[in-house]
Amino acid sequence: MGSLGAVRCGLVALVLVFGLLSRETVEVSPAELTIVSAAYLLLALLTPWIVRRQPRNRARWVIALSLLVDGVYLSWATYATGGTLSPLRFLLLVHVVAVTLLASYRTGLKIAVWDSLLYLVVLYAQAADLPPVQSFASTSLAGGVDLKTAALELVPLWAAALVTATCAAASDRELRAQKVDLEELSAVLRDLDARASAAEIPEIMLDALCRVFGFGRGVVLASPEGDLSLMAYRGPGDPPDLPPGRDLITERAWNERRAQLASKLDPESDPRLAALLPGARNVLVVPLLVDRGFRLGVVAVEHPSPRGQIKRWVVVLVEQFVTHAALTLQNAWLFDELERKLEENRALQIQLLSKNLDLEVKVAERTKDLTKTLRKVQTVDEQRRRLLARLVHAEEDERKRIAGDIHDDPIQKIVATSMRLQLLRQQLSDPEQLEVLDKLLSTVRGSIESLRHLIFELRPHALDEDGLGPALQDYLESIEAEFEFKLEQRIEKEPPAELRVLLYRVAQEAITNIRKHAQAERVQVLLTDQDGGFLVRIVDDGVGFTAPDTLHSAKGHLGVSAMRERVEMAGGWCQLRSLPGDGTTVEFWVPGNAPRPEPSEAGDEEVAVERPSGEGASVPLSVGGPTIEA
Repeated sequence: MGSLGAVRCGLVALVLVFGLLSRETVEVSPAELTIVSAAYLLLALLTPWIVRRQPRNRARWVIALSLLVDGVYLSWATYATGGTLSPLRFLLLVHVVAVTLLASYRTGLKIAVWDSLLYLVVLYAQAADLPPVQSFASTSLAGGVDLKTAALELVPLWAAALVTATCAAASDRELRAQKVDLEELSAVLRDLDARASAAEIPEIMLDALCRVFGFGRGVVLASPEGDLSLMAYRGPGDPPDLPPGRDLITERAWNERRAQLASKLDPESDPRLAALLPGARNVLVVPLLVDRGFRLGVVAVEHPSPRGQIKRWVVVLVEQFVTHAALTLQNAWLFDELERKLEENRALQIQLLSKNLDLEVKVAERTKDLTKTLRKVQTVDEQRRRLLARLVHAEEDERKRIAGDIHDDPIQKIVATSMRLQLLRQQLSDPEQLEVLDKLLSTVRGSIESLRHLIFELRPHALDEDGLGPALQDYLESIEAEFEFKLEQRIEKEPPAELRVLLYRVAQEAITNIRKHAQAERVQVLLTDQDGGFLVRIVDDGVGFTAPDTLHSAKGHLGVSAMRERVEMAGGWCQLRSLPGDGTTVEFWVPGNAPRPEPSEAGDEEVAVERPSGEGASVPLSVGGPTIEA
């Protein structure tokens, strides 16, 4: 319809140009000629738009009606511009030829009949002088028209129609042959898609090519990987052995990714194909290519044409057919590989099941042994906890006893001595003797204060009465250290008595180490609940030191070892982080009623003196008893 619309526009242009240039032979006015031509052109341009919006059967009637309207317009234009002597009468011939080429030879012959009838109508209208037409020669008919002479004008029209119809019929026959070949190849492709074995596909593909296109001999060389092997052979006798080497025409077909034509095969450049197809002529070599140009192989067939010509549409169909067959062949190879892998997986699965059964037996045995070991460890851990409680009780009882003894005996005696010295002073008047006695009284009073401070350190009353935080606060205030301190307590519930004493003693030891060695200006102490236990973190900004790989007390010192041993016996952990010139952080955790967690590099709450970035050292003091889970 698009091409026919272009033809109609050309016809209208010729009519308008001739009508405007030859007004002496035109019986209608230019305005009338223009209006009729414009109406026809508008109808011709609207026809494709109408056809696209109609069902298929109704669209055919619209197209047929538009062809009939074409003949009516061209006949009117012929009559209006001179009748049978008008140069525009040849436009009917152009119309018939165009319809025959664009539609079909059957439609062209039908339009030739219709245009002939319209031409006869023009002839009789001219004979009847309806309306009168200028420049007509005298004729033998009424109105002056020679019927024989006018009828001869139809001979060129029918000659052109028959010649065009003959060419169109030959083209239609070739198209029908292509359609038949295409349908047969489509059926073969459906058969190939249904095949599961890769060994059958090359044979079916080669037989289809030879049957549909008449190829005499052919081979299929293909392989999923490595060197090509003979997959299919069609020719007289059995296929010969495949010689080694590489065919240049095969390489050219792969590189150019299209079919190659050869009038004959050279045994030197194409040793394999020449050995399989000896003396072959007019050979078509088609590459078997799949996605991204992957090379599966090549198909070579011999065309029996003596002229050495193969139609282009045959080559195109063969290429498309071979390309689809190559995809099918690759899918079949992949499917075979998948089946092989599945079989291997099944065998491995059986072996794995056997190994799993053996492993389950061993795991059951090991689990039984491990359960016994864990029970023993649990018993040992429980015994260790009881021992810790006993040690804490024994130590604290001993501290209470010593504190009581100091308070009841030494302090009382020293106080009595101080009172007697004061009475003695009142009886003396010598200044030298009074000075000596005053010094003695000062020493006695200092001894009393030291003993009272020792009693506080042995057993602070605030630890039992007020709790862990207030006890540490009193201790920090009582030592009169040179550093500033800040204590932050976040413990919601006080620890049990044993843990309270343990936490206090370990923190006391850490603060004592700071007083003796750290030279710190600020100390921060954090008490908090964490992971079902109690965490204490003590941070100072002192001189620091390089932490050893395994933390233990220095020679002659027992403080660090004592801290580690106390925490371990409680089932907890302890860490120390320090750098020279960057202070020290001591962090320890003991469980309450929950299982012991693993120590972390940093707790949930960070309370530390701000330090410069650098690579520090973190050394765990120890890890306590194991975690027992049901």
